[in-house]
Amino acid sequence: MFKIESKVMDFIRKHVIIIGFIAVSAVAFAVRLAFFDYQTYDYYGYMAAWINQLKEYEGLKGIGHNIGEYNVPYMLFLNIVGRTSYNDLYEIKAFSVLFDYLCAWIIMRTAMGKRKILSPCGLAIWTVVLLSPVSFLDSGFWAQCDSIYTALCIVCFYYLLNEKPVPAMIFYGIAFAMKLQAIFFLPVLLIYYVTSRKISILHFLIVPAVYSVMVLPAIMAGRSVSDTFRIYFAQTDLYHDLTISCPNIYNIISGDYDMFKKMGIFLTIAVLGVAACYFMHFKINSNDAYIYLAFWSSYICVFLLPSMHDRYSYLSCMLSILWAAVCKKDWWIAAVVNIITLISWAPYLMQREIMSFEYLSIINLAFVLYITYRLFTIHKSVPCRTQIQEAAE
Repeated sequence: MFKIESKVMDFIRKHVIIIGFIAVSAVAFAVRLAFFDYQTYDYYGYMAAWINQLKEYEGLKGIGHNIGEYNVPYMLFLNIVGRTSYNDLYEIKAFSVLFDYLCAWIIMRTAMGKRKILSPCGLAIWTVVLLSPVSFLDSGFWAQCDSIYTALCIVCFYYLLNEKPVPAMIFYGIAFAMKLQAIFFLPVLLIYYVTSRKISILHFLIVPAVYSVMVLPAIMAGRSVSDTFRIYFAQTDLYHDLTISCPNIYNIISGDYDMFKKMGIFLTIAVLGVAACYFMHFKINSNDAYIYLAFWSSYICVFLLPSMHDRYSYLSCMLSILWAAVCKKDWWIAAVVNIITLISWAPYLMQREIMSFEYLSIINLAFVLYITYRLFTIHKSVPCRTQIQEAAE
């Protein structure tokens, strides 16, 4: 080997982890970029139409009108996108891709705890998140914004686990203002509040305060206060189907929408309430337990609540990867969650039904029962973070 070759090899060996991060980041972006020209019906049937409606009004006045199905911050973003000279579709996808990277970073940061991020373990987490098909298909292919509220929820979670309630609630307020589905993370905040006793009820007031600031541009543009603050209430009445391509319980049982809607909401609240009682009774207060709780509660919400869409399990998919990163023996749980989600996406994204939703929902029911059993026996478990730290050492 020549001297120059030896020096190059020494440099690579010394900086192999950093090079790995750069390489994975570049490959992940290239994968997403390959899909940037593809348009789904969600884009040309909804987002592109909303942009055109917003452009009919001068400046930002469009957000003062009842246009689109998203909340004010994202509609403001679409308004800005429509007034630039760049490709609208590219900008929408690039914005979500940016949060793909934030999501990967915060999952890695949360899982690693106080350990060094620039390590093989950190690189593995970074790689799994960014190259997860759920991640790159949602942003780069579908042009959806699920990575935005998900990343912000996990940032909130990171600060919560590090006992910094103020920034935690600020980020949750932003997440909730971005998308209603951030409410799937609310049970974690409430259970953390009643079990850890490390935050005050006053901290929760930060959330509506931040939310109010986030929707203020619409009010300034002329939209009434009542109409602005009722956006999410209006969204909950958009669809009158028990399930919308989501492999949940309503593919197994079905009936009158209004009756089962109430049943599903009350059942979800009851199950989450039992989980809160369980955590309080056994005085469970470890970060590992809260991470598993976050994954479980978000998945339970999508499985039991009515009118759930296929994409609503995105948060659960990312939190399952976080749990697998903390408790590596449960890697298969993250795999199952992500595979079930991808199968449910196939009819829309690939116009191909890999498995009927009835069978997929039955499989999902068995999986939900298993992860629920795991949650309600977590007080008997050895903290997985201890195991992974010992392995790293």
